[in-house]
Amino acid sequence: MTKEEKSKKVLQAEEKVRQAQANLNRVKSEERKKLRKEQDHHKFMMGGVVVKYFPEAYEFSEQEMNRILACAFKNKDIQNMIRVVVSERKDTDQETEVIDDEDEITEDRDIDVGEE
Repeated sequence: MTKEEKSKKVLQAEEKVRQAQANLNRVKSEERKKLRKEQDHHKFMMGGVVVKYFPEAYEFSEQEMNRILACAFKNKDIQNMIRVVVSERKDTDQETEVIDDEDEITEDRDIDVGEE
């Protein structure tokens, strides 16, 4: 190979590297946007829940809200409700796993291996 041929190959390879880097940066940017959108949605939803059940929330400063919430979460009724909700979430997750396993079994039956 001559120097010109190597140069062409090197230039092509460098261009591929630049394109790959640009693609990587684009994908990372999209992932950050998606995460930020999910976080913003969650914040918006949580704010809506607070206002729905505690309309006076906006009248308090952050420190006052921290004190109120800290006190509320020490309440035994609240702690029990949190436990109930978490246990229900776990039950729902287990049911979803069972359904997924059944789908996989059905898919396995549909596969014709052809060798026996």
